[in-house]
Amino acid sequence: MHFFKRALALGTMTMLAASVGGQACAQQEKAPEAFPTKRISVIVGFAAGGFADNVARIIGRKLGDRLGQPVVIQNMGGAGGNIAARHVAMQPADGYVLLLATSSLAINDTLYKKSGFTASGLTPVAIPAEAPELLAANPKSGIKSFADVMQHAKDNKLFMGSSGIGSGSHISAEYFFKVVAKTNVKHIPFPGGNPAMLGLLSGDVNLMASTATAIQPIASGELVGIAVGGAERSKSIPNVPTYAELGFPGFTARSWAGFFAPAGTPEPVLTKLNAEINESLKDPDVIKQFETMGLNTAQRTRPEAVEVFQADVVSWGKMVSGLGLDK
Repeated sequence: MHFFKRALALGTMTMLAASVGGQACAQQEKAPEAFPTKRISVIVGFAAGGFADNVARIIGRKLGDRLGQPVVIQNMGGAGGNIAARHVAMQPADGYVLLLATSSLAINDTLYKKSGFTASGLTPVAIPAEAPELLAANPKSGIKSFADVMQHAKDNKLFMGSSGIGSGSHISAEYFFKVVAKTNVKHIPFPGGNPAMLGLLSGDVNLMASTATAIQPIASGELVGIAVGGAERSKSIPNVPTYAELGFPGFTARSWAGFFAPAGTPEPVLTKLNAEINESLKDPDVIKQFETMGLNTAQRTRPEAVEVFQADVVSWGKMVSGLGLDK
């Protein structure tokens, strides 16, 4: 009888433990549904007022409204975005500290050997904005077409500005000229897209490699559009030919802005953030602001964002290596 009572008591305790454990597991599974319960910080790896910063602030405002928690934007520029990326990669993997990065994050994985982290330390949340790389010229430079660009290159008079060494604009344009077209170009790096624009307008350079920065000046006629790196022409500047149309099929280049989280962040949190960012992209106000900046919205699922990023690490890495910048 004593043995039976002990067995019964032990069984009851086991069932109780299992019940409590089951409830705890259920609570853990449901915990991400409550996310977020406090503010979210988005660290931008570039200065205020630029391409990445604008995307972070436009999406951040809508995201905060949808999540019911403030989304705070912080700028942490330097080292082509590496300082911010390394900072975020070291944060707790809980979804409360995110990185707003550009294609430079994929480029830097090959470009910098001692950055203190690798791309595997971060995981894509969403890549909501993109724009084709393009070439633009100052009308006063005498460059009116791609043929003029090649003639200037032949005469060693082609001076190309960009937003800086290692930027997508720099890498793609220099790769095109030196590896694809096999012609001469002198690259002049500037500390950002706006300074590069001023350098072009002042005549310090006669060609500029850019993303969205040059789209509106081209559309207004202030600049001459030479080529776009998209698979098809840009809707914002439909008169500018693609590289394929200029005789270089297969060469495409585009840059994006995307949100990243520390590796190991729970998938339910990442999926929720992805879904809310994608919903924000449907807002007419966001669409209008993106169009004004010359950006395309891109609603991608979490797996699609991961696929885009991983493919870009490879494709940009090929360009970096092709230019011998990975040594």
